[in-house]
Amino acid sequence: MGSGDRIILHADMNNYFATVEEKYDPKLRDIPFAVCGDPEMRHSIVMAKNAIAKSYGVISGISFSQAKKLCPKLQCVRADYDKYLKETKSARHIFSKYTDKIIPYGLDEAWLDLSETGVSINEAKQIGDLIRYEIYYSQCLSASVGVSFNFIFSKLGSDYKKPNATTFISKKNYKEVVWPLPSSELLFVGQKRNKLLNSFGINTIGDIALAEEKLLKRMLGKVGFDLKCFANGDDRNFHPENDEIKSIGNTITPPKDIENEDEAKALLYLLSNAVSVRLNNHNLLALSVSVNFKDNNFGSFVRRITLKNPVNSGEGIYKAAEKLLQKHYIWARPIRALGVRAENLISGKYVQMSLFESEDENKIFISKELEDNIDKLKTRVGQLRLEVTRE
Repeated sequence: MGSGDRIILHADMNNYFATVEEKYDPKLRDIPFAVCGDPEMRHSIVMAKNAIAKSYGVISGISFSQAKKLCPKLQCVRADYDKYLKETKSARHIFSKYTDKIIPYGLDEAWLDLSETGVSINEAKQIGDLIRYEIYYSQCLSASVGVSFNFIFSKLGSDYKKPNATTFISKKNYKEVVWPLPSSELLFVGQKRNKLLNSFGINTIGDIALAEEKLLKRMLGKVGFDLKCFANGDDRNFHPENDEIKSIGNTITPPKDIENEDEAKALLYLLSNAVSVRLNNHNLLALSVSVNFKDNNFGSFVRRITLKNPVNSGEGIYKAAEKLLQKHYIWARPIRALGVRAENLISGKYVQMSLFESEDENKIFISKELEDNIDKLKTRVGQLRLEVTRE
């Protein structure tokens, strides 16, 4: 690397949720287990699994009931985000010793931009090792680190050797290291895109790098051009530091179907307040709200409403969601799943609310019946996990 090259590290905590659970309960290391949502919830999905469960063929993304068929003795450990957040903060404190340019990518991953710190590439590789060692000895967890001249290859590097390894991908060796990898290993090549690429004989990252630009654009549009650039080490069209949040929402499947409007309103109220918390954490306001309905026959549809004034309060979001419920859901079937999403987000820093807006416009009256239903649902659904969507 030349003196003017960027130096990007990507740190990825290995098998994060499962290893954190083993840290807090070492007995788990001797049994097959999967980290899931609430085991009483019907949508419980395997989020992580330990090595023993993996040996039985358990993979992330399948339902716990499917996983049990593969591994009858599989135990379900309920995801505990308080623990994960605590360990994430500890890891990021370690990162901050080397740079203040830390770009999170979920709870268990982050990029570190060392370009302006004055370190050499050899020192950057040593920093990668130091980060791994400190995470291992101070947190009893492991991480893999990729070191490269761009964001894309540094992430590939952190995936290249696991667990607990540092991989260096340079301008001199990337064709040897990166190009033979399957096309699915490249960032933003998901299952559908990979299948499409494979149907045209594009099976490796090297194939993407050497493919005709016109072909990739015809197949995937602008994304095809971006993928070709990424495969060649050009990440100019990738800006994770400016990864704007487009929407914030939460969809939940309660343990039992929602049978009536009063129960649905109570769940909408909980969801709306959970979304409000994240909006306020990011200092964002929503110009529209949508509700996702799914009945017990798995029929689903989404309805949205544009608001006269932007909102970030639970009451304002709930008021819009309740209006959508009353207008669009016909109670021919019970509701199996319900979701609320705040969309068309804008920064709350510079927004001046209308001078003519009533201070009580977003206030709602909570009846005793609604309050009772909310309390009942709180005990049934537990803590809500929010989904944040970026384009």
